Amino acid sequence: MLNIRFTLLGSDNFYQLGLRLLVEDYLHNLNASNRGTSADLLNMEPIEIVFRTMEDSCGCARCYQSPYQTPRHRQMTVLILNDRDAHYEHKHPALFSINRRDDDAVVRAKLQLALERFCQQPWVALHASGIWKCRQCRIAALSSCEKKVLKLMSSGMSACTIAGMLQRSQKTISAHKRSAMRKLNVHKSIELNKMLLNQLGLN
Repeated sequence: MLNIRFTLLGSDNFYQLGLRLLVEDYLHNLNASNRGTSADLLNMEPIEIVFRTMEDSCGCARCYQSPYQTPRHRQMTVLILNDRDAHYEHKHPALFSINRRDDDAVVRAKLQLALERFCQQPWVALHASGIWKCRQCRIAALSSCEKKVLKLMSSGMSACTIAGMLQRSQKTISAHKRSAMRKLNVHKSIELNKMLLNQLGLN
C-alpha cells in the first residue's frame, strides 16, 4: 500500500475542495490497483504532496512546516498556477505544477508523472521546489546592508544621499540595490518602490 499524504495550501476554498476530492480519489485508485504503477512508486518511502499557490500567505517550500512532520526531502511540492504564473512552468521544467484550467484527467496524468519523477530523482525535485520563494524568505535572504539601503530608500532618500550618510560610494549603494532587487525577484525600480511603500518588514 502506498503511503502518501497530501496538504492543500491556498485561499480559494472552492477550488481546494474540488482538488481535495480529486486527489483523494486518485490516491484511493492507486492503492486499490497496482496496474500501471511503477516499481519505484510501489517501493516508495512515505511522502507528502504539498499543493500550494504562489500567494505569499502560503509561504514556500523553504519555510513550510509539515503537520505530519514529513522531512523536506520527502515533500513533493506541486504549484497551483494561474494563467499569469504559467511562465514558471516553461522557465523551470523541473517544477511540478498544475494549472487551474486543467481538467481532472490532466491533473491525474500530471500527478502520476510527478510522482514517478519524484521517486527517480528526489533531489532534483527538492532543488526545483526551492526555486520559488515567498516574500518572507526572499526578505530573509537580504544582507543587513541591503536591508539598510532599502529601508532608507523607502523613506524617499536617493542613492547619493544614502551614500553620504553611510559613508559609502554611490556605486556601492547602487550595487546593494541591484543585489536586493535580484533576491526579491523585482526587475524594475518602480516595482521596488511599490514594495518599499509596504515596508516589507525590513526592520
